[in-house]
Amino acid sequence: MKLAGKTPSIVEIRTPTGRVYLLEGEKRSILVDSLNDWYEKKIIRSIQQRGGDSLSKVKLILLTHGHLDHFGGAPGLKRRLGCLIAIHALDVEGPRSGRNLPLATRNNWERMTKPFVSRIKAEPFEPDMTLEGDEGDLSDFGIEAKWIRTPGHTEGSISIVYPGYAAIVGDLVVGRFNRPRKPAYPLWVKDPQQIKDSVRKVLDCSPKFLLSGHGGPLDADDVKAFFLR
Repeated sequence: MKLAGKTPSIVEIRTPTGRVYLLEGEKRSILVDSLNDWYEKKIIRSIQQRGGDSLSKVKLILLTHGHLDHFGGAPGLKRRLGCLIAIHALDVEGPRSGRNLPLATRNNWERMTKPFVSRIKAEPFEPDMTLEGDEGDLSDFGIEAKWIRTPGHTEGSISIVYPGYAAIVGDLVVGRFNRPRKPAYPLWVKDPQQIKDSVRKVLDCSPKFLLSGHGGPLDADDVKAFFLR
C-alpha cells in the first residue's frame, strides 16, 4: 500500500492522561481511541473546531486495544457522533465487560497499583465491528491507511499505519514520563518480545514517526534504536 500524493491529515487531541487521533479523509473521518468518558466534551469540541460537517464526517471509532483508558468514552461518543465502533476480536472482552483486560505486571509499582486499576469500571458495550486476522484496509471509511495487529501490550492491540509517513500505535510504544518524545515500554506489558516483534512490524512500513496514546510524537529512528538495538 502506497500513499497517493497528498499528505494525510492526522489531528492530535491531547488531554492530561492520554491522546486520541482524528484521521481526516475528504468525506469521512476515523477517530482512533476514545479515552475515558470524562473527556467526551473535550473530544467533541476538538472535532467541531475542524469546522463544517466535521462531526458528521466521523464514521468510525477505531479502538487500539481493550484497556478502558482507550475505550471507556466510546459509547458516549457514539451517541454524539452516530458512528460505528470497532476493536480487534482478541480484545473485545474489555468493552463487553466495561473493565480492563487482565493486566500483566513486571515491577513492584504495577503490582501495587493493579488492584486499584482492575476495579475501575466503564459503561459496557458491544462493538459494532470486530477486526479479524492480522491486518486490514481502512479505505471503506475514507482513509488511505491500514491497520495491523501489534500484540505485546494486549493480544489484540492494533496500530494504524500510513506507509512511509506515520503510525498510530496506541500503547505499543509510549513516551517517557520525563521526556515524552523519547520512546519507552508501556505499562502492563504482556510480552516484551512481542512488543519488539510488533515494533519491527510497524517500522517495516517505513513510518517517519510514531504517534502514541501517551507521549510522543516519537521519531522512528529513536524507536528503532531503543527497541531493536
